[in-house]
Amino acid sequence: MLLYKFLNEETGKIINDTSPNWKIEKDLGIYGDEAEDFIIRFSNRFNVDISNFNFKEHFNSEIDSISLFIVNLFYKKEKNELTINDLKKAVKNGKLE
Repeated sequence: MLLYKFLNEETGKIINDTSPNWKIEKDLGIYGDEAEDFIIRFSNRFNVDISNFNFKEHFNSEIDSISLFIVNLFYKKEKNELTINDLKKAVKNGKLE
């Protein structure tokens, strides 16, 4: 599948049908400015409309992993975590919201 090839190229990880619930931020380590760039490349590659996609709702800001751990430890506001399955749906529907 082209999406898996894209994700493999972007992350260097082996992603396939056994990993549809992997979270883009938590499992693939994509967050902050990198996440925004990733979503833009995803949008361009698969012609997915991201005009209504709220990055802050899905991704933490660009900070180092230790600071991110501390923020997550004390600041419990849950993000609506984006998964590989969400990306698959976006490719099918032509939009990511």
